[in-house]
Amino acid sequence: MKNWVRLAIGLAPLLFPISVEAQSLPGPSMGIPEASSKPGFDWGGFLGFDYVTSAKCSLLSSTVSCTSTGSSAFSISPAVMAQFDRLRLELTVPFVDIEGPGTLTGALGPRTIVAQSGGPTDRRSGLGDVSVGAAFILVREGPIMPRLELAGVVKVPTAAIGLGTGQTDYGAQVTFYRPLLTGFKTFGSVGYQRIGDPNTLQLHDGERGTFGLDINYSNWGGGALLDYEKSLFPGVPNSFTVDPYVTIPFMFGSGLQVYTTFALTRLSPNHGVGVRLVL
Repeated sequence: MKNWVRLAIGLAPLLFPISVEAQSLPGPSMGIPEASSKPGFDWGGFLGFDYVTSAKCSLLSSTVSCTSTGSSAFSISPAVMAQFDRLRLELTVPFVDIEGPGTLTGALGPRTIVAQSGGPTDRRSGLGDVSVGAAFILVREGPIMPRLELAGVVKVPTAAIGLGTGQTDYGAQVTFYRPLLTGFKTFGSVGYQRIGDPNTLQLHDGERGTFGLDINYSNWGGGALLDYEKSLFPGVPNSFTVDPYVTIPFMFGSGLQVYTTFALTRLSPNHGVGVRLVL
């Protein structure tokens, strides 16, 4: 890992020095954190450090070749959240660094690297695509019913050329959270995203689903998330990954989450790791 990445992670607590109760973020690739259970007004945020490599497919002329592109992307993503009773609003402004062919796209979950014919192949960095999201608690948790949330995200094309596709992406999903026993919780989501097509590549819209288990004991936690996503590329199989993670208490009442991503199929994203400071 580069020295400047280590320095950024080390300075993360200094960016949020105010003590607040940490927002819940049970799944690292859920994309839309769980809304606060507090009535009335609440606020929070998180600072994400995410690294991902490309799927083992690239675009050659007008066809797809399933060989590794060698692309990788690192992002620093500060986000702020404000909640008004059942409604939560969220804004994420990422800084991204990409090496190899490809740009970042996607609305739900982690960003995906897509390689475009004739696109840049050198290392480049700068402001990424800003995301604006909202979630509404449809059903609060009851004796029988799980907690249900309806959420939507819009990814605005604010990234410089070579970092984003230059298109607007949209996503919507229904998320559930259901405690099983003290300290054990299941969660998951069913959603759909509409992906804007860059000039040289036609991408597919499609569904996405997750299912996970979260364990929490005395402010320490962990779990795993199974992630399914319809392939963005024509003729390429869908993606299946598993994301194990651990969450540890940190400074000023915050939580520090460390996760990794493993591909369950040959054509899923190769690998991903990340650290998130959750307030």
